[in-house]
Amino acid sequence: MSILRKLARKNPNSPFLLCNTSRFFNTQNPNPYEPTVAYYDNLINTAGRNRDFASVCNLLNKRVRDGCFNTNHTFDFITNTDAGLSVLDELSQALAHLDKGFLRKSAYDSLIARLCRLKRVDESLRLVDTMVQSDHGVNACTFHPILNVLTRKRKMEEAWRVMTIMRESGVSPDVTAYNYLLTAYCFTGNLEAAVGVLTEMEEEGMAADARTYDALVLGACKAGKVEGAMVVLRRMEDDGVPILYSTHAHVINGLLKLGYYAQAVEFVMICGGKDKKLDEESFGILGSRLINLKRTMENQRAPSAPRSLRPRHGGGSGGGGREDCWSDVATETLIEAWGDRYVKFNRGNLRQKDWKEIAGAVNSRHGGAIRRKTDVQCKNRIDTLKKKYKLEKAKPTPSKWPFYYRLNSLIGTNALTLTSKLNSGGSIEGSFSGDEDDELGFDGSLRKLPMDSADFSGEAACRELARSILKFGEIYERIESSKQQQIMELEKQRMELTKDVELQRMNMYMEAQLELQRMKRTAGKKP
Repeated sequence: MSILRKLARKNPNSPFLLCNTSRFFNTQNPNPYEPTVAYYDNLINTAGRNRDFASVCNLLNKRVRDGCFNTNHTFDFITNTDAGLSVLDELSQALAHLDKGFLRKSAYDSLIARLCRLKRVDESLRLVDTMVQSDHGVNACTFHPILNVLTRKRKMEEAWRVMTIMRESGVSPDVTAYNYLLTAYCFTGNLEAAVGVLTEMEEEGMAADARTYDALVLGACKAGKVEGAMVVLRRMEDDGVPILYSTHAHVINGLLKLGYYAQAVEFVMICGGKDKKLDEESFGILGSRLINLKRTMENQRAPSAPRSLRPRHGGGSGGGGREDCWSDVATETLIEAWGDRYVKFNRGNLRQKDWKEIAGAVNSRHGGAIRRKTDVQCKNRIDTLKKKYKLEKAKPTPSKWPFYYRLNSLIGTNALTLTSKLNSGGSIEGSFSGDEDDELGFDGSLRKLPMDSADFSGEAACRELARSILKFGEIYERIESSKQQQIMELEKQRMELTKDVELQRMNMYMEAQLELQRMKRTAGKKP
């Protein structure tokens, strides 16, 4: 909203008046005596298509003086065709004659952004070179659209080359430039490369901003380290860094991906009630994912079941039965029924009564679709699943076994040992409570967690990531302290300046009064 207020501010030197921000964005036949950004965009694009670049420059000069700054549509007449791109050289030469300073730089930046939306990186870099050679005010913001398009296309080598070009041009990469690289690496789960970016940022003395932390949360979730993401989230709160909506979304998606459905619900409810827009985003993501999950499960349990659901004969009636006697859907029901009781009894051994209840849940759910299971068969099946889980966990690549993540949440050494149910009233029972291995307890807010409490075991990159986050916190604290000191110093200087100005004003006033008295006395002495 502050941007809108600035854009809507009237220019005292302009014959045009902007009455309100709604007119500012009006595109329906705007009155030329009350110009809008859309009005100027239309005129500039018309002139550009006619190759009337003198008019383009005049309009660019005039629009800024009228408070109508450039937009994403200012150079829409540049298209991704030979004809559209053929005007670049002539247009670049024309832009060089714009008013020097902000206006000229803004025009070049807008043109570069347009080319980047067309994925024309080489042409964008050529314009950057023109800005450098002609001293048109190139800075880090000029390079942001180029880094954005390269990192989105995962062209990391080219992105790093652009960072080198920035330095060669006398421009120091800022935190936003590094964030583009960091986000790209974290999105693909390449934590080792992400650590390299963080290390370089530390060497440059940069403090992490909200986007930096957002990328770290994304990387942790992509790597299956939701507990690490929670630690980063808490670190953001401690450092006073605003948490983005996307940061919450990363955590929710990470929990759901690992099968922690109840924990995802509780996380959303704990963070809810503070920001209406955040609630809309969080509950929307959670609701859509759970609805899709429900539909998937309903399709799997449809009457027209696949062959794997048909009863198969074989195996002793009192034994564990053969592996192929269990369908995927029946196995899923078994894990669900067993997991609830397993967590309820603090992951201890279940009683025979419990196993009978588990067998009853499996049989009642599937009716005649499968042969009825006994308590012994259910127990043996769980033992088989545990052995299968250990084999899958030992594999170097991520497991594609459909039950891996659910079992990992129940028996994995790094499992989030959290409660799996809300109480009967539907409210949260105080916390994500669990056994002594739980690092992620909640008591209505994100509890403070030490950095070394996160499970980064077995991955040197993750350990480095944790250390980097800690260093960023220290850097952020030092910079904030320095800012406060500077603010105090500036306030002191302001007060001294105000005192001096007031003193000078009083002296001038007294001198004027004395001069007036002298003039009166002189006038009285004249005959």
